Amino acid sequence: ENYMLYDSINKDGVIKPLPNQSINFKSEDRIYAAYSTFSNRIKSFGYQLGLRVESSDYTGILPNKNQSFDIKFPVSLFPSLFLSQKIGEMDDLQLNYSRRINRPGFWQLFPFYDVSDVLNVSKGNPGLNPEFTNSLELSYSKIFKNRDNFIASVYFKNTNNLITSFQSLEYVDLISDTVLVSTYINANQSYVSGLELTSRNKIAKWWDLTSNANLYTAKIDLKDQADPDQFMSYFLKINNSFKLPKNFTVQVSGDYQS
Repeated sequence: ENYMLYDSINKDGVIKPLPNQSINFKSEDRIYAAYSTFSNRIKSFGYQLGLRVESSDYTGILPNKNQSFDIKFPVSLFPSLFLSQKIGEMDDLQLNYSRRINRPGFWQLFPFYDVSDVLNVSKGNPGLNPEFTNSLELSYSKIFKNRDNFIASVYFKNTNNLITSFQSLEYVDLISDTVLVSTYINANQSYVSGLELTSRNKIAKWWDLTSNANLYTAKIDLKDQADPDQFMSYFLKINNSFKLPKNFTVQVSGDYQS
């Protein structure tokens, strides 16, 4: 249950309620799901199979305006497959596939203007559909004799009905002006592929260092709009953990996003 109450304040400081523009919004999100997994190991080869069945529905009600809307998402299947093969005493290969769902959140569905910041007006889109992502990842991991470890992964993700931000010029009654409004739409698809490297090293008895690098490319297909240019991007992260006397620990971390 969400209330947005608006008042106007004139130059003399007099507050005037705006009941016609204030909002009382009730919503309910229901998710129904069942899942099953089966796993086994044959010598150095292991596997796990999974399947989830899921459906959901969303209801929004405006009691003061006698309005409501219903969103029903159909029954969907979400398979998963995890394979692992040891190729040595301290290293192995893994191949993973999964299909996942990301349902739009409350604020993404909220069908009203939020003018609490008049320089950043936004509203939700009750017509949003959930996005579905197919993920495929191949990874190699190795543990060294000193217990340091290293993981290298290549991955590919395809998302249908990608939920993405969108801006357009609209006239907003609440502020009596035409402004740029941020909302959400479903794009056709997105494709992301990349390489990720992660390493954890024990520099000293009192110092652990975790490093992560991710290089990826992304492409988005929009509905009825020109597609953004495909781009290459990367980010780097490091995390230092220092053990101090008396069981104290200090962490120092940093990251860089291209």
